[in-house]
Amino acid sequence: MQSNSPDGRVWFNPNSLEELTSNVTWTRGRLLYTGQKVLALTISPADGYWLLKGEVQGSQRWPYPLSVELTLTADGEIDTWDSDCACPVGYNCKHGVALTMKAAYQGLRLLGSEAALHAVRPASRTPPTPEVLEAMRQAAQARIDEAQRLEAETQLLNWFHEIDRASGTQGPPALGPSSHNRTEHYLYLLKGVGPSTRPQQLHLEAMVSYRKANGEWAKPKAIRTPPYAGQAAYDLASNTDREILQLLLAMPDPNRSYYSAYSGSPGATPRGAVGVMALQQAASTGRLYACNVDGSPGTALQWGPPKTLDWSWHEVTPAHGAAPGWALRAKLHHAQASDTKQAHPISGPRSEHAPAKLFLNTPPLYLDSANGLCGAVHAPGLSDDQLAVLLRAPVLQPSALKKHQLDLMQRLGDLPAPPVLEGLTKLDGVTPTARLHLSPNPPDLARYRGLIQAQLQFDYQGYRGWWAGQGTSVLVDGPQGRVLLHRDAEAELDAITRLMNMGLVSAEGGIFGIPGDAPQHSWLHWADNDYRVLHEAGFEVTLDGALKGWITHADALQVQLEPQGQSHAGDNADGATSPWFDLSLGMEINGQRHNILPLLPELIAAAANSPINADTGLPEIPPYVYLPNQQAGQSGFIRLPTDALKPWMAALLELVGDREHDFSGDSLTLSRLDAMRTTAALGEGAVWEGAHHLREMVQRLSGRAEMPEVAVPASVQASLRPYQQQGLNWLQFLREHGLGGILADDMGLGKTLQTLAHIQVEKDAGRLTHPALIIAPVSLMGNWRRETERFCPNLRCLVIHGKDRHEVAGTIAEHDIVIAPYSLLQRDKERWLEAQWHIVVLDEAQNIKNASTHAAQVVGQLQTRHRLCLSGTPMENHLGEIWSLFHFLMPGFLGSQQRFKELFRTPIEKLGDPERLHQLRARITPFMLRRTKALVAHELPPKVETIERVELSGKQADLYETIRLGMEKTVREALNTKGLAKSQITILDALLKLRQVCCDPRLLKLAAAQKVKTSAKLEQLMELLPEMVAEGRRILLFSQFTSMLSLIEAELKQRDIPWVKLTGQSQNRDALIAQFTSGAVPVFLISLKAGGVGLNLPQADTVIHYDPWWNPAVETQATDRAHRIGQTHTVFVYKLVAQGTIEERILALQERKAALADSMYSGATGRKLDGRVDHRAHRVEDPLRSIRGPQPRPPVGEHRVVNALIVERPPGCDLPHDVRAQRHRRVAVRQPFERLQHHHRRDHIGWHRRPSPTRREPVSEHVIGAQVPAVISQERVHRVLRDQMTAQRPRIQQLSVRIALALHAPILFDPRQEREHQPGISSTAS
Repeated sequence: MQSNSPDGRVWFNPNSLEELTSNVTWTRGRLLYTGQKVLALTISPADGYWLLKGEVQGSQRWPYPLSVELTLTADGEIDTWDSDCACPVGYNCKHGVALTMKAAYQGLRLLGSEAALHAVRPASRTPPTPEVLEAMRQAAQARIDEAQRLEAETQLLNWFHEIDRASGTQGPPALGPSSHNRTEHYLYLLKGVGPSTRPQQLHLEAMVSYRKANGEWAKPKAIRTPPYAGQAAYDLASNTDREILQLLLAMPDPNRSYYSAYSGSPGATPRGAVGVMALQQAASTGRLYACNVDGSPGTALQWGPPKTLDWSWHEVTPAHGAAPGWALRAKLHHAQASDTKQAHPISGPRSEHAPAKLFLNTPPLYLDSANGLCGAVHAPGLSDDQLAVLLRAPVLQPSALKKHQLDLMQRLGDLPAPPVLEGLTKLDGVTPTARLHLSPNPPDLARYRGLIQAQLQFDYQGYRGWWAGQGTSVLVDGPQGRVLLHRDAEAELDAITRLMNMGLVSAEGGIFGIPGDAPQHSWLHWADNDYRVLHEAGFEVTLDGALKGWITHADALQVQLEPQGQSHAGDNADGATSPWFDLSLGMEINGQRHNILPLLPELIAAAANSPINADTGLPEIPPYVYLPNQQAGQSGFIRLPTDALKPWMAALLELVGDREHDFSGDSLTLSRLDAMRTTAALGEGAVWEGAHHLREMVQRLSGRAEMPEVAVPASVQASLRPYQQQGLNWLQFLREHGLGGILADDMGLGKTLQTLAHIQVEKDAGRLTHPALIIAPVSLMGNWRRETERFCPNLRCLVIHGKDRHEVAGTIAEHDIVIAPYSLLQRDKERWLEAQWHIVVLDEAQNIKNASTHAAQVVGQLQTRHRLCLSGTPMENHLGEIWSLFHFLMPGFLGSQQRFKELFRTPIEKLGDPERLHQLRARITPFMLRRTKALVAHELPPKVETIERVELSGKQADLYETIRLGMEKTVREALNTKGLAKSQITILDALLKLRQVCCDPRLLKLAAAQKVKTSAKLEQLMELLPEMVAEGRRILLFSQFTSMLSLIEAELKQRDIPWVKLTGQSQNRDALIAQFTSGAVPVFLISLKAGGVGLNLPQADTVIHYDPWWNPAVETQATDRAHRIGQTHTVFVYKLVAQGTIEERILALQERKAALADSMYSGATGRKLDGRVDHRAHRVEDPLRSIRGPQPRPPVGEHRVVNALIVERPPGCDLPHDVRAQRHRRVAVRQPFERLQHHHRRDHIGWHRRPSPTRREPVSEHVIGAQVPAVISQERVHRVLRDQMTAQRPRIQQLSVRIALALHAPILFDPRQEREHQPGISSTAS
């Protein structure tokens, strides 16, 4: 490196510095020196070392000042080196290296050669003696020992400091003995900023300084870099210091200047609570000082008590000779001198001068340098912005002050008035009286402002007004002239608060009211009670004249329901069959009867806003309802008593929600069905006049009155039992009144005979002018023909079926009865629709339970006078099937399908609502007659049902588990790729395979399944059958799988047990039946679909269901082939169920479906027999207990389909290795669902999983209507009520039946019917 000294020599060897610094510091320092970054250098000798001072340009805008202390050896090497820099590193940094290298090469030039040579003694001139070397060694060792001692002591003292800081008891920093003069700390300087001609603001800034030897602070240095760990001052700072720095950086400061790359200055103008907090914490450190003019710390400051202001007006004469004026000035309030000195004894002459100064910070602050205090300034009653404006008050002329005296006094409040103003009488210390004046709003404004407006005024000894927002002092004129009123703001606010707590909303000018879009019930109740609630709240109330007599009381309700076109006196026997009825409602008001029918929309809306009573099912409306008085020349409201209206509420609500009605006339026109529904819903508590025959008809249908006896024609070749006679009476009663019904007697109780007798009565009476059409399953058509020929030989019967049906179709009109199957309804649709029928009878009417099928649509269009359904199981799966039957019988009786779902299906099936169940049952039971064998057939022997649980084992159990795991994967993939709706076929296939494995593995068309030759269920059956046959049992064995019947045939053949088999492919059906009934064979194998109905086999005493079916009614029908009238032995029913499999889920499904069906049939048998009511039908346990059980769970997610396939394998089942491994891998997938939605409960099976109940409060279905204003149109009533009723009902997602098949959730559906519910897909009889 080239030297810059005069003689080419360096002052000392700069490379010797490399050993005293790190490699990075040394390298970067050399780069700074070679880059000409050293801007200034001075060298001066000190006591035993050289002191280098200078500036080095770093990476920031301003150069860093620094100093270096170094000592040299005799041979020109650096002995000790210590640098102190203003950069973020601070000590022994790269800037010190650059400055030291500059001194090495420029030192001789700056100091002069002689001086430098004098300071440096080359070792080569005089070799040291051994004594000198020893002395030098001892001196060096002494320095090393001293440095180590100081370092150890400093480390310990610094540790003490860290402990004190962590414990919150931090005192002065613990410094090493040799470093006390160099340890820097944060100082906080407080100074005024802003022009001196205006009130200034205090500025707080943090700086860095250190204590000198004399104990004073060195000149503070600005903080030019963000404080961070590693800086000496920051490391030694307390938590309070660090919080102050953060607060200063957080406060916005418009005066903040740019420095370095530091984005925020550690200084700000204190503002708000944060600024006061920063000042208080700075004072707590003991390092808060007033800043002197030269920037050095001045007086130490403490946080003092708050000070107040003294206000006064000063007369000011402008310098340019203008007229004198008055200015408002403020000064800090000073206590007595003696008090001040006693409180803050500060010595020195400065305490007698330099009074405390006011600064306009936010909030205002003061600085008392004389007493070493700073603090907040309080101005009671004034905001910070108001205080700032008042402190800058201009000079005001007397003439302007006098002219605007009122405005000035209102704004000054408690501040002193200018001396030039006249004296005013002050009214102070008076508690006001709150006065309310009530007046009705005009009709055009009532929809916005509500019914009544209340004008609030405050009375101060006769001075009344509303002065909100005008200040606490106001000039008011009153009976005693003008006064300066000092308002009681708290009392006025209390009165306003009381009004708002009562539901009133304030408007401009002291107007209060209830907005027009809010309920106005409060005004109506208050007016009806003479506004007692307002008086009790402390208000003096006055009324406008229009509010006198505003509420009119109505008395008794008078209701008339008359056949249209007839008066009350002219009511005759034909009134019950009238197609239209007039409903009129009136009440006595002031002694005169008035039509209240136009008030019905508002009345219904009031009821719609009321909840439903859980006991009565009626709206819980208050004792009185207030409706607008629409009489000519009248205003206000009419108070209607609701006790007489309550029985009508449910019926009227439903009428309005179902279709539109005209309320503008004197009467409400109802259709016959509406009149019947209304009459049935009223019960016996309603008082009304007219339509006596309609009421009598409803009472008889409801079982509250006896039906007229119908003579059995002599041509009927049978003696009717009492219940059959009752059925004939009921059928004739329905025909007489033009109604349809469901004869839902249990299987085997003679529904066919009752229907034939009913048709015979019609023929004998001459009413059978058109044929009676009987639609029945193919398997029952022969039975209908035989029964007709046997019991009613005078009825001409025609069966239309087969290929030759077209040849006999032309003779339909020549016959009394036409029998046809469901399958021909769509195929020969035109023929059925063109013909005229006297009565249409649907046998096994559950075949049209899906209203979207072609069969259901065709029968609904048939031209007939009378409609009848026959079914022992009118509801097999869900309530929608009941709607479908009644839609055929009496279209519109149960409303639309969507309306029925909202009112009944969802509340009953999903929410378990008992009130909705009661309402639906009350509506349909008059048109449904059902008798069970237990109720009427007392001679019938009992039926004993037994569930034989079979445990899968061995290869069959392995196969079941393999199929389950495989189908689980398949279903998951289908759900992920195609979604739930398009995965139903996959899910059905999975469930079918599981059911087949349970029956016999050979039913599966899989190679692996064909290898499994064992079937636990078949083995169990073969153990039972030989014993039963040996005991002389006559056995009916049902299965859905004809292939399973073939396997059973092979087993029977091996054991030489005779049998016959009946399936859909059987040709000679009657011959097969005859073999069994004659006793030739003991076992009858029957396909469930082919032989579940239409067979009379009382010769059998044992029924075996080899595999369970989804629908319990189908199994019950099959069982009743044997358990029917004519049976003399106890019937034993055996159900074979593979435990721990999908079949147990099917059993649970059957229980729920049966419970729902029983709940609907309950009450359909309460008829009067021989003048007495049969109450046995009512002594039935509440079916909801089994339906509802635990509260139903929310809708099930798609993963439940997969969980349906996850069933624990039976104990003792040995899985193949690969299956066990696959199942082990799937545990992680299965467990999250099971933890969330299942719990393990051990029962008699020992390992079956059952779903855990999820609680949900039952939701009663009720209408929640909108608030109807005083003036409302009929159309708006309909629209509002419909929208509200629809919006408030629970929206429960319609789940696929395939999910429900898992039986992890309560379900009430037949899986076969899901296909029928799909739009665009039709099916015939299921």
